[in-house]
Amino acid sequence: MEVKVMNTRKILSAIGTFAVVGAVSTAGAALWTKVLNRKFQMVQLKLTHPKSDKIIFVDFKKAKRGR
Repeated sequence: MEVKVMNTRKILSAIGTFAVVGAVSTAGAALWTKVLNRKFQMVQLKLTHPKSDKIIFVDFKKAKRGR
């Protein structure tokens, strides 16, 4: 019979690292979808139409149907 001694500190450290990485990636995804995506689209529109003074940007996710 073989007895293995496992270091629980390494296991808990690995689990903690995965938890932190998961939390950071989730926060990054939320930041992208809520804030940065719209700013990125605005910059992209300004670069494609540099001579235009006004840019009309319609967010279809937030647009509501009026009755």
